[in-house]
Amino acid sequence: MPTPTVFRSSAAAPGERGLLLGRAHPERIRRNADFYDTLFRAVGAGPGDVREAGLAAFGHIAEAAPEVAEEIDGIARGARLPLHRIAALNARTEILGRSGHRHPECSTVVHAPADGRPPVTTQTWDWHDDMRDGWFVWHVRHPDGREIRTVTEYGIVGKIGVNGAGLGLHFNILGHASDTSTPDDRFPRLPVHVLARHVLDTCGTVEEAIRLATGTRVAASSSLTFTAFEAGRAQAATVELSPAGPAVLRPGADGYLLRTNHFVDPGLARGEALATEDPDTRHRLAALHARTAARPSPDASALRDTLDFHLGDGAALCCHADPGAALGRRWETLATVSLDVVASRLSVHAGGPCTAAAADWTVV
Repeated sequence: MPTPTVFRSSAAAPGERGLLLGRAHPERIRRNADFYDTLFRAVGAGPGDVREAGLAAFGHIAEAAPEVAEEIDGIARGARLPLHRIAALNARTEILGRSGHRHPECSTVVHAPADGRPPVTTQTWDWHDDMRDGWFVWHVRHPDGREIRTVTEYGIVGKIGVNGAGLGLHFNILGHASDTSTPDDRFPRLPVHVLARHVLDTCGTVEEAIRLATGTRVAASSSLTFTAFEAGRAQAATVELSPAGPAVLRPGADGYLLRTNHFVDPGLARGEALATEDPDTRHRLAALHARTAARPSPDASALRDTLDFHLGDGAALCCHADPGAALGRRWETLATVSLDVVASRLSVHAGGPCTAAAADWTVV
């Protein structure tokens, strides 16, 4: 895979920042929009449906996170695409989830030791192989000095990342029965990718991130895992999000917080959708528990090793596409990401954990 592109946004107003990104990478943004339009059509969402969903999502974003809405508008203008298409990119999880299109993807490992050492983290990002060159690293400097670094897709404002305050965020898609219900549009519901970015933009501690995430209404399910090193202590927590409500999970006694793609909270697990369709998410979580048990004091390299495990081994922690599969069914680990919350930096490898040890990493 190619070395990921890093786009650095100097201090600028949100609309200008989006405009400059759109102008710098219009072809890749348009290619992503075209790819998702193909996926949307495959699950029964035609152009009119996408337009309606995109504009509705943009209205919610403008109400709950107006600076992000300005940025999305700028991206659309810079790439010379209609606003609803960029808004639909940012709501792609919601549009696909409403149709029932789901696939377990992404595995996250966070270790928050209790002995005064900082946390270590790693996750895979598994998605369609057509998106191999559809993502980048965005380093944003806000005019007031705030900074974020995020691994995301062209046209989408955020996903996995870390901010200048030392708050890290890992991202896993979930699926819940409530994802396919019709939301009450009287209240704003942020797309989950926009919520991830909003957290990185506005929160400085794990508890602040928990309060924002649990207090935000969403229209699709996801798991946001937060981590930081605060006052000499490693902190970590996961917020499981669904339209039915949130739940908060903490690390186990061994310091590990492990995430795949199903609900762990007992109440939300009653509406589980992904694991009922594909049990691989449970197999991956079991594999992570077994593989981390042998690593009580891991460094980042040891965490990456836990993810070097394939379907033939019993669970697809590291995923490779079947080239003969149909469009929309070729799943691949596109990136492996580690967060350094002390230095407020991220490291990303374009590819899976099985190729990470011998490869160069991009550190931003």
